[in-house]
Amino acid sequence: MKIDLRRAAAFHAVARAGGINAAARSEGRSPPSIHADFRRFERDAGVPLAERVGRRLRLTPEGRALYEAIDRALAEVAHAAEQVRSEAPAAVPLRIGCVTGFGRYRLAPRVFRDAERTRRIVFRTGSHDQILDWLGAGVIDLGVTYRGVVAAPIESVPVAEETLWLVGAPDGPPTCEGLSRAPCIAYDEYEYVFGHWFDQVLAAQPPGLAVRDHCNELEEALISARAGRGFTIAPEDAARAFGFAPCGPVARNTLILCGIGNRLASEDARWIAGLAGASG
Repeated sequence: MKIDLRRAAAFHAVARAGGINAAARSEGRSPPSIHADFRRFERDAGVPLAERVGRRLRLTPEGRALYEAIDRALAEVAHAAEQVRSEAPAAVPLRIGCVTGFGRYRLAPRVFRDAERTRRIVFRTGSHDQILDWLGAGVIDLGVTYRGVVAAPIESVPVAEETLWLVGAPDGPPTCEGLSRAPCIAYDEYEYVFGHWFDQVLAAQPPGLAVRDHCNELEEALISARAGRGFTIAPEDAARAFGFAPCGPVARNTLILCGIGNRLASEDARWIAGLAGASG
């Protein structure tokens, strides 16, 4: 038997109310339309589903079995709808990606501090390229990165600034010549951060840097610099967390919020933008 849900609902209403007119009143429909759906459902079933007893309809055993099955199904649908209404904010996670330094030391603390207690958060940190890959693959809903994005279909908007610090450098004002001779500590994607700082502070980067240690993560690079093994350049939030003060002038970098489709117009995007750009 192929079930037509509209006809099944009409049959259920008639069986529950005991008649066509009473069912029409309860469903807000006309008696002829209820009657037509009831009879079509009965025809689809291939057996009589009700018989008239006085002014009321009485279900046959087959009709009673179908009524009870439809009643259970409608109760399940009502229960599922109530769960969706009451649990949707908790059930659907907000998936955020962010470049490592800004993400771990500024954005993540604010997100987990200010998110509703029942809201599920998935927070990933990674490189600029990983953020874009995750967005494209649907792994995250929104991403925060430190480079401008022009790759369709990703849309982006600036939301915050971060300060880049030179830390662990030799004493005295930093110069291209002095830093080119000093050992430096590199990490994944350090070229962009180093280049940005050198361009703003010293107008150019030395043609070569003496890389002593190379780490996958910014944290390990800062550990190495704190151990006195060389200098590095890192976002202020991360450098402060490791107890550093800047060794000379600082550079500024813009953070970009990225999303696909209408994500940047969502309440979640506005919330993240507010957290990223807030002072303190």
